[in-house]
Amino acid sequence: MIKSVKVSNLSLSSDNVRKRGLEFGLEELATSIAANGLLQNLVVTPLKKAGTFTVKAGGRRLRALQLLIERGTLPADHAVPVLVLAIDGAASVGASLAENRQRVPMNPADDCLAFKHLIDQYDMTVEAVAIQQAVTTRFVEQRLRLADLAPSIFEALGAGEIDLGVAQAYAVTADVDRQARVFEQMKLSYYGKQPDNIRRAILNGTVRANDAKARFVGREAYIAAGGRIDGDLFAQDTGDENWTDVDLLEELATKKLEAAATDLAQAEGLAFVTPIAATHVPYDMERQLHEFHAAARMLSDDEAARVEALGIENDALAEALATELSDGTPEADAANERLDAIERELEEIDAARKAIDPEVKAQLGTFVYIGGDGEPRVHTRLFSEKPVIDPKSGVTTGDPDGKEDGEPGDVRGDVDPAPRLSATLTEELATQRRQILVAHVASDPAIALDLTIFLIAQSVVFASSYVRNHSTLRSEAAPFPIFAFCDEGSMASQAIEDQRQHLDTSWAGHTTMSARFDAFRTLADDARGAWAAFAIANTLEATLNVPDGGRANAFHDHLGRLLEIQVANWWRPTAENYFSRVKKGVMLDALEEIGGPILRGRYKDAKKGELAATCGSLCNGQGIVEAEIREKASAWLPEAMRFDAVEKPERVPTRSTFVDDETVEDPETEDDEAGPDAPAGGDDERSTDGEEDSRQAA
Repeated sequence: MIKSVKVSNLSLSSDNVRKRGLEFGLEELATSIAANGLLQNLVVTPLKKAGTFTVKAGGRRLRALQLLIERGTLPADHAVPVLVLAIDGAASVGASLAENRQRVPMNPADDCLAFKHLIDQYDMTVEAVAIQQAVTTRFVEQRLRLADLAPSIFEALGAGEIDLGVAQAYAVTADVDRQARVFEQMKLSYYGKQPDNIRRAILNGTVRANDAKARFVGREAYIAAGGRIDGDLFAQDTGDENWTDVDLLEELATKKLEAAATDLAQAEGLAFVTPIAATHVPYDMERQLHEFHAAARMLSDDEAARVEALGIENDALAEALATELSDGTPEADAANERLDAIERELEEIDAARKAIDPEVKAQLGTFVYIGGDGEPRVHTRLFSEKPVIDPKSGVTTGDPDGKEDGEPGDVRGDVDPAPRLSATLTEELATQRRQILVAHVASDPAIALDLTIFLIAQSVVFASSYVRNHSTLRSEAAPFPIFAFCDEGSMASQAIEDQRQHLDTSWAGHTTMSARFDAFRTLADDARGAWAAFAIANTLEATLNVPDGGRANAFHDHLGRLLEIQVANWWRPTAENYFSRVKKGVMLDALEEIGGPILRGRYKDAKKGELAATCGSLCNGQGIVEAEIREKASAWLPEAMRFDAVEKPERVPTRSTFVDDETVEDPETEDDEAGPDAPAGGDDERSTDGEEDSRQAA
């Protein structure tokens, strides 16, 4: 029934599903009504008080009319036509929902709540709501899932801070705690509103049972604390479980590590032990402290004699085991036990010469963190929060030259012990003395090799300090191509850090370069070799197995093959680090290489984001596929990450004063003579000839 009712006798029904955005477009609507009148009736139902009605559909129009009356545009007793219905309950909410959805799009949050309200309050089924609203049941189910989002996300949706696509990305899981945790992380991120990034963060918001931190805490302790686990029905072992309570795991790991740090500090007499609930110590945390290098003292006469005697005995026993004693005999077992005892005694002697004064140790500290195997690991280096003071001498240690700039006795200070020479004479004499020194160093390969390793090792240890070594030899670590690129958590970076921590720095604590060099020369061959290996390795720049460009260097591929590197054991392609950043065709090619055209055909119609996630899971041992395909996928690598390139001669032949030009073959001639079936890399023979010529020239 249509009738005319005063606006003052109308009120908005609580069944009206539009709760948010009531003011949106209100001014435009009021202007339209003032100019053209009310073009569509309000839908109302009668209230108990005679002559009053509640508006079920048309809340925005009612608000616009009230606004016009408040402004005096319309009279206070203005009346409008309304459609009076005798409905209530589910039909009332349904009418309001249908009417609003046919007009200005509802706020997605209100839309979702309305669907939920119909089901929760009026016991309607999903199918019944779908029929009423002329949508699919899947659409209704999606709205219901969105209505159950974490409160912070749902409020952001209602406030227009995120759109429906972002909200749907958070809804891929029903775990509201995980939703909220990822939302707090992503809302401050530059890419935090990209649905693909959110989906990856949500799906990766769990910890695998074989994760280092999970192994450190332990499954029983995690479950006892209330931790939840999502099991994979197809998993072959518990390592495929997902631990969903990441915050709880972090808390348990931190508490356990803090207890270990406290015990270590008390047992070792350290000033501090900082727990790091990660598999590495961030470099920035080390940079905030002073690294301490304890100088190893020289062996006493008794110790030197004992070391020599133990060495002779060790060699004799090793010789007997190799030539006289049979394995498994009592004599062989006794010899092996004695060798172990000799090794322990030598370690004790070495530890004694590297012992740190307790008063100095009380100024030092270190870090304890979680190893890749899930065991607590103590940083092998010691640090101090401020320069360490030697209690005996009162001297502050840590400066590579043993004294501050301008300190008495420093040749850079005010005192000049040498007679005054003219600038020209100074440079001439220095040059002549340099030539004499070079001639002698070049004639002593042993000294030269020690000096080479020492200089590059010193440049590593004192990279942030100025050391007057008067040599152009440096060992600067090659920078990453991308500024601030962080790779600390990778297996390779952890191995490099472990290598760095185990370098012998007992020589570095001496206050003069002469003393450091003499101490360095006393290190065992493997200790000096470790310095050479570490320093030189870190000079290598970033390259890839690509046909051309600045990152192509097939010599690195040659090194990789010599070292028998198995890249698949160190790096795996994931959606984040590879697949989502290449074209869809590249991903399909990878699937075809792994499982042939059939596997490619399975995913040819998948969206890029879903395809990237599938490829990443497959290449990391997950996914439901045949055993043969799983094995191939677990070993698959992008071409660029393989060490397969074969070096070709440079287009422009290299020239050297050590090699006659006639001995350098033309690259094109060499290729023709070698033939298509000859192995590439023939320049290895040329380098051998060059080395022989170099020795002759020398």
